[in-house]
Amino acid sequence: MPGKMIDQFNLHLQNIKAVPGVENSVLVQRDGYPISSSGVWLSENEIFGLSSSAAAILSVAQRLHDELSYVLIEGERSKFLLATLPRAANYFVTVTTQSHSNLGALLLQLERTITHLDEALWNEQFIPPLRSFERAERTQIFNAFNVREGPQRAWSTGTLNLTITENAAQQISAIVTDFLQALPSAQTGEVCLEGGYLIPTQRYNEGMRIRNSTLTYTLFDTSRKVAQLVKRTRILQVLCDCGSKQHFIYRLAGGLFSTLIRKDSMRLGLLRLIIPNFIAEIESVLQKAPSAQKPTIDVDGFLEAIAR
Repeated sequence: MPGKMIDQFNLHLQNIKAVPGVENSVLVQRDGYPISSSGVWLSENEIFGLSSSAAAILSVAQRLHDELSYVLIEGERSKFLLATLPRAANYFVTVTTQSHSNLGALLLQLERTITHLDEALWNEQFIPPLRSFERAERTQIFNAFNVREGPQRAWSTGTLNLTITENAAQQISAIVTDFLQALPSAQTGEVCLEGGYLIPTQRYNEGMRIRNSTLTYTLFDTSRKVAQLVKRTRILQVLCDCGSKQHFIYRLAGGLFSTLIRKDSMRLGLLRLIIPNFIAEIESVLQKAPSAQKPTIDVDGFLEAIAR
């Protein structure tokens, strides 16, 4: 029975692959285990790597939004789409496409495929097959965890790389206010620096906003690392579709802009034309911000002090 079901999954995934610009589609278990895939450019280990990375992205996105339909990650050379299954919540579909792929056609086909996969997984008692490892593969995995003495390396880390003055914060706050007035359906407009440090632009529910800002940065940063690992591309924005709302996350010079917008008569394409205009204004303010001195931390000395 599992073999027949996997053949059925393959057929549905091939329908996604048939959309022009789609490179790969994978049905993934929530823990990152790939069940079935359609595509030619990934090896078995690469599929496992993509699936586990996609599971990490989805986990962060679901911490942000309870009613999550899909996450769209747009890069300079490719796109990544992660779509949840409504009832079979332990599974999701991840799709990789070229940057010029038709997003509308992909979403229509994905909706049909999700319906079929969700029904099949919900109605049948499906247990995914176990993956086996040869002795050489197990040895390679174990060796990756070895900790041994090696050449000395100098490690350093830094904090914020920008100094936001009160005047700059007020300018950013004014731009965000203009954005919220220009788009009545926009519920929030947040600007954070590297690391998720929130620039105070509004004075309400600050604790929740700081939490969401940190998670938003984590989501974008995880997506950035996956895009770099899988496709060697830099990402530009992340979109979370959450039932009646959409969460847009845009990369800034030194930070992120994030907004939660209610779905109404305004189309997605129009929003993607309007928002970048305000992004450019915020970036012009950030680019004038002076660089902060980056204090370094002696990691080896820090660890020695803890061990004493």
